[in-house]
Amino acid sequence: MSHLKQIVGLDIGARNARAVWVQLRGGVPRVTRLAQMALPLEGGDAPALLRSWLGQLGLLKKFAAVQLPGTQVVFQPGRLSTDDPRTPRQAAAMELTTFNEMAGDTMASDVTAHEWRPGTRIYVMGMARPAVITEALAGLEPIGIRPADLVPAPVALFNALAPMTLDASGVGLFVNIGHNQTELAIGSARGLLFARAFPMGGRQFTEAVARLAGITLTQADKQKQQEGTIEPGGPLAEALRPLAERWYGQLSACLSAYRGSFNGEQFGIVRVVLSGGGAQLRGLRGYVQERTGLPVVMADELPGAAALAWGTRIGRGDATDARTSRPTLGHFDLALGLARAALEVGPATISLLPEMLRGEVIFREKKPYLLAASIMGALTLGVITASMVVSLRGETAKLDEERRELRRREKMDKSITAIRERGELLRQRSAPLRKLLLGGPVMREVISLVANAISPDDWISMICEETSYTPQAAGGEKPAQPRPAPQASFFVPGFRSVTRPAAGKAAAEPGSLLASLTPAPKPSDFTVFIIEGYTPDMGLVSVKAMIQRLKTAARVRQVDLLSDDRVLPPTLPEELRELLRNQNVVLPHMRRCVIRLEVSLP
Repeated sequence: MSHLKQIVGLDIGARNARAVWVQLRGGVPRVTRLAQMALPLEGGDAPALLRSWLGQLGLLKKFAAVQLPGTQVVFQPGRLSTDDPRTPRQAAAMELTTFNEMAGDTMASDVTAHEWRPGTRIYVMGMARPAVITEALAGLEPIGIRPADLVPAPVALFNALAPMTLDASGVGLFVNIGHNQTELAIGSARGLLFARAFPMGGRQFTEAVARLAGITLTQADKQKQQEGTIEPGGPLAEALRPLAERWYGQLSACLSAYRGSFNGEQFGIVRVVLSGGGAQLRGLRGYVQERTGLPVVMADELPGAAALAWGTRIGRGDATDARTSRPTLGHFDLALGLARAALEVGPATISLLPEMLRGEVIFREKKPYLLAASIMGALTLGVITASMVVSLRGETAKLDEERRELRRREKMDKSITAIRERGELLRQRSAPLRKLLLGGPVMREVISLVANAISPDDWISMICEETSYTPQAAGGEKPAQPRPAPQASFFVPGFRSVTRPAAGKAAAEPGSLLASLTPAPKPSDFTVFIIEGYTPDMGLVSVKAMIQRLKTAARVRQVDLLSDDRVLPPTLPEELRELLRNQNVVLPHMRRCVIRLEVSLP
């Protein structure tokens, strides 16, 4: 799983349990720690012992890459030519359908593929029944391990040993002899070609020694390690040699199956690499070399194997002195291969871990980063929210201040408008008064002119401005002339004259109070005056003389006689007429005249 940066490969066998801590540094896998524990052959609670050991290592409830024995996995190799348009996974899926029909079950599978040569693609598909996978995962619960990856043991073996072979083009046979079974893988540094397992390992050799010597399995295992050999004439050879031949027979059957799938010189095996506890049996290396005719090396002798003990880089080019280091690769090869497969840094990757558990592994691996990201996101959101709140408060305060300023300005505008309206009203209302005040001197001068020009026999009844005498029509219409009506004279009681035209009355509804009121006249400019008076001269000679005298004044622009009316003597009671006759008083006939006088302003 490429998302991982470090992992523990946990190889739990029947005789030993081994753990390898591998960490990616700059994309290169490096071993940082090794640990192993021997398990009892007879009696003892293996799960409890494993749980205690894992607790001491700090691996309880931790993720680790574990193996699925090769005897429980079916491997199917395949080869695609250049003209085959299918991908390796598509070809494997077609074969998987056939296997599912044969097995009557839906097999779990995965595929590893590589390009052997240009145009030639080779793949290996690993298949297992779901019940087998479930049983393998259930066995991890009592010991407190969470599976980070479930890798077939032959694939783990190949991932551990193939990168250390010297010749990248040569094909090697990698054999791990465990306690109960033997795992084998065939391939090169390019990729895996073939994988298989058979149920025969060191346990059968131990049981043979126990039967021969009549001792327990634990004692027989120790004696086998100390004295056992398959060389003719050696100690215990009579019990071990037949088993070695039987073991090689099964190995030979696997090689025959390989040659049936990959015939040709290019797929020929050039070396054999042995590992595992069973490979330490004396004489077995020579026996395999003799039977196969191929060079056989132990895993601890591979370049870079010695460096495993010191936690340095794993690879072909290591120059660590094997004489000063402890050989360990032959025992830790499966654990190392499991870790490399989980980190996806090996030449072959086959994982039978259910998809649901893979998602859990990813989540658990990324959980610290997700928590950190969540915390940082929450802090960032908090900072942003706080800054937004502070900014919003500042903007709100600024907006409130602007609103107050706007209300103040609106109030000021209303006050200014009211003052302007009041001033305009005062100006309009004061205009007549202002004109009256300005027209006072003009009126005084007009009165003086009339007084100097009038005849002693005549008299003036009224001097006024034209607009207050003549009715003004609204909208420029000519006012209707009212009918003259008799009116008593102000200066001559009892005399009647035709009434002068009254000022225009404001339009009002009949019966209203305003209907009887005279509207205010339009303000005058005091340039035109009306002079009304009476004269006993029926020929108006004195009046005309007055008009001529007025025209000679410097300020007078025009003088016209507008109208003249004959004034009849008043109708008096008989007593009053008798009194006037006794006093020789005769009531004269008189004429009322109206003169229009236009002057110029100073």
